[in-house]
Amino acid sequence: MGLDITAYRKLVKVENPKFDADGELEDYENQWQTDGSMRWSESCWPGRAEGVEFDTVYTYDESYGFRAGSYSGYNLWRKMLSDFAEANAFQELIEFSDCEGVIGPVVSAKLANDFTDYEERARKYADTFERGEWWIEKYQEWKEAFRLAADGGAVNFR
Repeated sequence: MGLDITAYRKLVKVENPKFDADGELEDYENQWQTDGSMRWSESCWPGRAEGVEFDTVYTYDESYGFRAGSYSGYNLWRKMLSDFAEANAFQELIEFSDCEGVIGPVVSAKLANDFTDYEERARKYADTFERGEWWIEKYQEWKEAFRLAADGGAVNFR
């Protein structure tokens, strides 16, 4: 078990989505549905999903997915990000769920800027410890996810 991330760019609401007999999206390869995990994460971290509607089906122009790691691996990576971060940089990710939820385009734009602004410093930081290559690889994956989501999209944690 672990944390999987999917980022979406340019979400467009589907007006009449089609569902199969089990209530699953028929076009699950090209559509994404927000669900209870978003409702839960918004109850704990209000505003993180700003720009994305509850219980809605979307199409998207592009998606990008990656494995953030096992829960313990992701939390280690995030702890290191926290140790590295200055002021409010990355706080919306550091102080968020490690298992489910949604970050919408507004917060994604802020985080995309953080990942871009701190990239050179992050590379230098990664050079200071043994697992630095792993850490910077995850940094790059998160940077790409938030870059896409900042363009009218979302980052889905599952």
